[in-house]
Amino acid sequence: MAVADYAQSRASQSGSPSPRVAALLTLLTPGLGHIYLGLVWRGIALFALVIVADTLLMFSLMGVLARFWMFAISLAMLFLLWLYIVIDATLRASRMQEQPEQQPARFTTRWPLYIAIAAGAWLITAIPFLYAAHAKASGQLGYFHATAGSMEPTLREGEYVLADATYYRNHKASRGDVVVYIHPKLEGVHFIRRVIAIEGDRVAVRGGRAVVNGMMVEEPYVNVGNPQAPYNNMVEVRVPVGTVFVLGDSREQGADSREMAAHGAVPADNLIGRVTDVAFSRVLTRMGRWIGTPSRL
Repeated sequence: MAVADYAQSRASQSGSPSPRVAALLTLLTPGLGHIYLGLVWRGIALFALVIVADTLLMFSLMGVLARFWMFAISLAMLFLLWLYIVIDATLRASRMQEQPEQQPARFTTRWPLYIAIAAGAWLITAIPFLYAAHAKASGQLGYFHATAGSMEPTLREGEYVLADATYYRNHKASRGDVVVYIHPKLEGVHFIRRVIAIEGDRVAVRGGRAVVNGMMVEEPYVNVGNPQAPYNNMVEVRVPVGTVFVLGDSREQGADSREMAAHGAVPADNLIGRVTDVAFSRVLTRMGRWIGTPSRL
């Protein structure tokens, strides 16, 4: 009885924890609400889990796990984990109000400490985001935005796609690959096109259809448009060594290897990654759609 009376007296002096404060602190920094409740190690462990989920999400965008299912699972894990932490902190604060004798020691009046903890946590959280920003600036972050309709109908204007930025470290480009690459004539400009021919191939375009080594390529993904458009007919050329020949799927448009002076063949070293899936689209049914090399090629 003496111990219980002492605990109740201590709780009445320090005040019972507020579920609202616990929830708000958790929204500010995951785990901080638990530290407010005196559950320091639990708060640290939950914060570490959020960092792990953040890292998985970043990996899904960096080509290490560049698939839509991994991106969706990582994003869902991060959201659900954060939601669980908020609910857990709120419920524990409510129970402590009802059972003050079970309250651990708390830092109720030490708001500068909370601010310092939150600042430190945000610095730790910022590390993967800073790394991701650097990776995006250098072209190694595997999500890209289609700013034009040159790849329609395969990729629609405004859609975001994931790309495996590690793929071409161990593989050579194949015919049919949808690739992200650095424009051969414009430094730092990224394009998305389809590889039609590889080094040594003979390639021509007739009526908007690719002819490789004298054979018409089966291209179910192509929107030819006007077969007589200027870019839809090209005499045969040979693809130089160390390069690939790329075309947009909307063949009536240009801005690909058919423009020999302004674009030309793409050096293999300019390939950033192979496109995998649609990550975001205004048409929800297209999200997760495979864009990579068609199985029939």
